[in-house]
Amino acid sequence: MDAERQARTERKQQLIRELAELQVAEMADAGQFDQAPRFGAIERAASELGKELSRAAQERAAREAAAACETQAGCPRCGALCDVTAKRRTVRSIDGPVKLTESVADCQRCRRSFFPSTDSDGIG
Repeated sequence: MDAERQARTERKQQLIRELAELQVAEMADAGQFDQAPRFGAIERAASELGKELSRAAQERAAREAAAACETQAGCPRCGALCDVTAKRRTVRSIDGPVKLTESVADCQRCRRSFFPSTDSDGIG
């Protein structure tokens, strides 16, 4: 593992520990530790924090993928060169709603939209 990757891993672990501390502080502020909470309540709060992080990571990765897309793409039906734009929409992920930024091209000739791939094997 190179030094940059190791530094990212350590930083990620530090941020995870900080998020856990913030989660416990929020639970304490809400009075959840006035009496010993059942583990299920602790688990649900941790799961919600994980889902929130997941949605943020999905949104960020989608923006990065859209930014990496070319400004023009060939229509998969007729091959015409079409302008690619970024559009936002909300989708439902397994962790809840995610506001995605996607690359979309509109073919005027075929009168259809398509989602251009950002890689060479055609898998989005």
